[in-house]
Formats: sequence, structure tokens, C-alpha cells
Amino acid sequence: MKPRPAELADITRLLVRAQSGEARHVLTEVDGLLAEALNQHAYDRAQWLRFVRFASFHELHLLDAADEEAQEMIRLAEPLGGDRIWEAFGHALRSMALLLRNRFEPAYDQLARAVVLLEEQQTTPGYAMGHAINAAVLAMVRLDLYEFAMAWLERLRGVAEELSDAMLHTLYAYNSGWLQLNWASELELIGELDEAREHYRLTLEAFQSAPRGVDVIDRSYWPREVVVQACAARAMLGEGESVIPELRANIGAVTSTQRYEATLVGHLALARAWANAGDLDRALEYAEHARTLGDSLPRLHVATARAYREYAELVRRREGTSPATEAFARLTEVLVRDRWEERRARVQSFEERLATERVQDELRRRAAAYLTDPLTGLGNRRLIEIRLPELLVESAATRRPLSVAFIDIDDFKSVNDELSHLVGDDLLRELAQEMRAALSSDDAIARFGGEEFVIVLPNRTAEQAYELIDGLRQRIADRVWNCLPEGRRIRITAGLAQSWNGATRTQLLAAADEALLRAKRQGKNRVEIRASPLPDDL
Repeated sequence: MKPRPAELADITRLLVRAQSGEARHVLTEVDGLLAEALNQHAYDRAQWLRFVRFASFHELHLLDAADEEAQEMIRLAEPLGGDRIWEAFGHALRSMALLLRNRFEPAYDQLARAVVLLEEQQTTPGYAMGHAINAAVLAMVRLDLYEFAMAWLERLRGVAEELSDAMLHTLYAYNSGWLQLNWASELELIGELDEAREHYRLTLEAFQSAPRGVDVIDRSYWPREVVVQACAARAMLGEGESVIPELRANIGAVTSTQRYEATLVGHLALARAWANAGDLDRALEYAEHARTLGDSLPRLHVATARAYREYAELVRRREGTSPATEAFARLTEVLVRDRWEERRARVQSFEERLATERVQDELRRRAAAYLTDPLTGLGNRRLIEIRLPELLVESAATRRPLSVAFIDIDDFKSVNDELSHLVGDDLLRELAQEMRAALSSDDAIARFGGEEFVIVLPNRTAEQAYELIDGLRQRIADRVWNCLPEGRRIRITAGLAQSWNGATRTQLLAAADEALLRAKRQGKNRVEIRASPLPDDL
């Protein structure tokens, strides 16, 4: 296996630590690293750090914060043009956060979006693609979409092999085993015992295929969770007291990380192992623990249904047939049947959503081709011509301010003339990233033509817009540009105008343009505000 690139080594360690009980400490560290990455304009690194923040919030069950982090990943991926892997990654993570808050409908939509974006990828597989696929797989398994998850796990294996990456190989092995364990439980619930046993065997094979000797993983909680899951498969295949010492030695570490699903599986495994050994009292004790844990999961999880079934069968074995035991058994069968029907409906629903998303994606692509600047990935002039009138109407209706900024790159022609148009294009792309990162999701930005950009800022007065745009001007003036020779800097000049009662799109853009021209006359590298409309604007 090849070592991960140096820029990913610390990300990997942070990610594993976040998921091994150190999430709060990791968040504190990542805050500083993220600020440093943004100051250095290292956007890929910033996205990786946001992924670590997502994982940390997820582990701490701060799901609103995790969702916001995923949304930020999506927003900042948009100007990257044809590389939509980070966008897919963000949508897959959002699906996971929504699922854990019982928001299934939007979770389906986010997952479908992630899958369609990943289907489009024809580029050389990279680390971000591997982790994005893994995130989508995790969401699929949580939705019991086992067939879809298996197909995407194979794609993950291909990425891992092409990169020869131990972490992705580990994720493939561990999550393949987790998938097979869930699938086996599902089959056992509906009475397909031979097929269930085959999937339990596949669980063990998957876990055994994981790379050994990966230090950052070996020191994490992950191997202990895998031992617990493997012991569960062995117990379901008939082992008894032989698996109990391993379960007892590892379940405490899993429980301490508050990973309730894995803890449930461990208690269920102990229940079956003690039952196989003939100790029904201890078996019932652990089955009751598993059933209680299952009730805390966000929905009727397959492991929860297994716990109810296990408990019902153990009660019947110990106490015999009685009205109470039969009533509980009937209730359990209803839960199992309802769950199976729900799973079938979920698979059909996701297939339909995928088909719809593929059509919508094609429509979005056509709209994007019409409204997107192909060089920078920002909007184009047409986007502003369509969006600005809509925002003006909204501003008038809500009586909230709206400001527009016209931005021009100072002396951009010299970059093209002295360094080439290709360098000029690279500079425009970098500048687009810088500007988009400074804005909120409500703001609209477009390349208006050549080296001119327009930013529409809803809910901001001209003074508030000035603070934002002047801060952006200073960042651009101080920034080191990857595409320019050492020591070469660029500057921008901007003009601002705030909307007034009855202002049209043309009038507001003209007002901002007039402020831009005034700023240029006053020496460039500055921001000027058009304080009020000209007489002929009223």
C-alpha cells in the first residue's frame, strides 16, 4: 500500500480521532487549521477539514451543526466547475445527517443527488471520490438499500486499488462487513435462514480482508467495533461461549464512544452466544439491553427488529407458551412484517428518485450552460439579468435593503499581455473561488464580462456591503496567487449602490457602474458607494 500524500496524513489522523472518542478536542484543533487553510487559499484542504468537522459533530450528535457543515461544503464546491466530487460528498454527508434526525424525504433527495453526481465522474479516481462514495454507501445501508450499497462498494474497492490506499481498503472491508451483517439480519428476520447464514459468512470474509498494520487505524476504536460485529456473525452462525470473552473485552470500548448501533449489536451477539451455550437467563438479560438500545435509534433499525425477535423467542423458550408470550411474539411479527414491507417500498422509492434526479440533473446542466460562465463556474450576465429583478421585487415587498457591487480587476490586460491569456484564465478562476468563499448562499455573483464581476447582496445596506467588499479587496491585495510569478499582486476596484424605491435592474446596475468609474478616477484599488440615485433615476 502507498502512503497517503503528506497533505492528507494529518486529515486521516484527525478523522480517526474524531470517531474514536476525541471529537471535542479535534473540533478545537480543526478550527485553527481551517482558518489557516482559508488564509492560504487552500480550498481542497479546507474541504477536507470541513469533512473532519462534520465527522466530529456527527459523533457528538450535534446533527444540525453537521448538516450546516455539509451545506457549506456544497456551497463552496459550486464554483469549482466540472469537478463536482466535493459537491457529491457534501450531499452524501447531508443525507446521513438528515437520516439521523428522522428527516427521510430530504435525506432521499440528498442521497439521490450525490449518486447522480458520482455517476457522472469520469476523472481519475482520487481520495475525495473514495470518501464520497463511502459516505453514500453509509447512507444507503442506513436506508436498507443493500443492493445499491453493494454496487457502490465495488466502485469504492476499485478506487482503493487504483490508489493503493490502505484507508480506503479498510473502509471497503469494514463497511462491506457491516452491510453483510445487516443484510443477513434482514434475511433471518423473514425466515430465509440459509441465505442469512451465507451473508453471515460473507461478513466474516469482508472483515478478514481488511489491511493489517495501519497504525492510525489500529489505534482507533474501529478494530474493536469490527471484532464485536464479527463476534455477532459468529454467534448467529452457532458459536456460544467461545465468542463471549472477545465480546466482553471489546464492547466496553465501543460503548464508551456512544455508538449505540454497534453497542446494540454487541448485546445482541451476547444474547445469542449465551442462548447457544444454554444460559437463557443471561441471554434474556442481554436481549433486553439490546431491545432498550434499539428503541433509542432514530427509526426501527434492522438490529432493533432483531433484538425484539431475539427477546420474544428467548421468553418463549424460557417460559413456554402463554397469552403474554404469544401476544409479544405476535407484536414482534407485525413489526418484522411492517419493516420488510417498508424496505421494499424504500428500494422502489429510491429507484424512482434516482430516475427523477437524472432527468432533473440534465435540465440543470442545460440551465447551467445558459446561466453559468464556463471559465469560472460563476453565473454569467444572463443570471444577473434574470435574478436581479426577482430580488428587487422581493426587496420592495419585504422592505429589506439590497445592494449591488460592480468589481473590476485593475490592469488585468497586463497579465494577459505579459504572462499569456492562459495565466489570465487561471487568475480569473482563482479569483472566482476567492470571491465566492467570501459570500453567503443568499448572495448572487456573476462574471459580467471580461474581468468585470457583479455581486448582488440581499439584506445588506450599502454600508454593510462596503464592509464586505472592502474586506474582500484587502484579501485580494494581500493574497499570493498560485498562477502568478512570485511577488506579482493584483488589485480590484469596486462600485456599490443600494436599491431605492422603484429602482429597475438597469438603473441599479448603472448606479453601481457609475460608482466603479468614480473609484477608478480616484486611483483604483478602492471601493466607492453611490449614495443616492441620480435625478434621472427617480
